[in-house]
Amino acid sequence: MKSEEVYAIWAPSDSAWSPWAKPTLFAQTANIEVMDGGTKWHSIDTNAVPAPQADTALIIDLPGPDSTLWGLALAQRGYRPVPLYNACLYPGIDRSKALVDVTPILDAVTWGTLPLQRTQIAANAVPAFLLDADRCRNRFPTGGRFDNRWVVFPQDFPSANFLLSRGIRRVILVQEDEKPQNDLAHVLLRWQEAGTRILVLPFLAAGPPREITVAKPSGFRTLLYRTLALMGFRRNSTGGFGSIVPEPSAAGSGFG
Repeated sequence: MKSEEVYAIWAPSDSAWSPWAKPTLFAQTANIEVMDGGTKWHSIDTNAVPAPQADTALIIDLPGPDSTLWGLALAQRGYRPVPLYNACLYPGIDRSKALVDVTPILDAVTWGTLPLQRTQIAANAVPAFLLDADRCRNRFPTGGRFDNRWVVFPQDFPSANFLLSRGIRRVILVQEDEKPQNDLAHVLLRWQEAGTRILVLPFLAAGPPREITVAKPSGFRTLLYRTLALMGFRRNSTGGFGSIVPEPSAAGSGFG
């Protein structure tokens, strides 16, 4: 199946949330060999997430393909999964050189595409935005590695006004712990300031979602935040993040 056809299944034109779906992962190859993955996501227990409600959106910030599995499981309940993955694949077969292993996410997308296509999701379904929680965690690039770490910005999500115009007044964040990652906090605090309630559902803890007050992250609403946040990250010419880190120069030190 052509990559743009796969992307159109994950970001259908009749969904109000598709403009925010990232094409990066889908654009890595001209064709994607989709496979029918059946019901691989049935092991995902989403019962702690309430049934779709017109005033509630979700953000699934879990490591690697876990967020994709959650997206597929939630699609069966009527949510619209919106992939926001913005890292490029390593340009070769040795994926161990990539700082963020995107291959398992692409695999989950390939075998989840046909089941998603068969799933009846309303055009006005509320969104479940999908992120890779490992996008920028504790990794330091060295020469020869493929640095595809990435971050999200407020522009990667609908604005607070857009959410409110669609009736969204509550956002539930599904992640491993309670504190949002710093880049995501810049998004959530803007929404919270506009009157949207932010709740967290810790993936590793029992209990229902609980409302939180998002702490003000460093550089919040400053003009230089985006520039400073991108320092050390590598953009890819095809879009998204990812390029080879140059090897240290082998030139002599000049002594002798």
